[in-house]
Amino acid sequence: MRTAAVSAISAKLLMSPGAEVLAILGTGKQALSHYNVFTEIFSFKEVRVWSQTKERVERFVRSVEGPVRGCSSAEEAVRGADVIVTVTRSTEPVLYGQWVKAGAHVAAVGACRPDWRELDDMLMKSAVVYADSREGALSESGDVILSGAEVFAELGDVINGTKSAQREKTTVFKSLGMGVEDAVSAKLVFDQWTAKATKS
Repeated sequence: MRTAAVSAISAKLLMSPGAEVLAILGTGKQALSHYNVFTEIFSFKEVRVWSQTKERVERFVRSVEGPVRGCSSAEEAVRGADVIVTVTRSTEPVLYGQWVKAGAHVAAVGACRPDWRELDDMLMKSAVVYADSREGALSESGDVILSGAEVFAELGDVINGTKSAQREKTTVFKSLGMGVEDAVSAKLVFDQWTAKATKS
């Protein structure tokens, strides 16, 4: 849920106002947590889901409620989407820049190793790239390293106002996770548990 929450913050800051279509590439636990968080926070009219196998897509669609539909290809899922979440285990690109609508926001969560990719060079080089950690992206993200893309800003830079949220452009948020995100999430859980235990 913490990973999905950070992706949702990236979308809140970077997606176009009035976004209506969400695409999710992947159907595992991260896909489900992203679906739950994104549909709770935002009002998408349509959610499209794709995975490598038809059975996984069908299982995912049956497991959730809302305006969701399965797609037979990644291209079908992402064409015209306003927000795209990639949560796959792919080591090769599954999302291509030529499919991505101008001004779309991409939250790239998978491909968390220096030699793994989810996004192709065209997308990485044409988009404004943000990361939770510039240092992490430059040392851990194959999408950034192998494409040679420049990281424009960290998400924290946008939150504190030192860098702009370029909503009118195609944006990519490369999520890798940071210890401070885990620590804050753990504190929130602990505080909630302590409050409930005190009331008992």
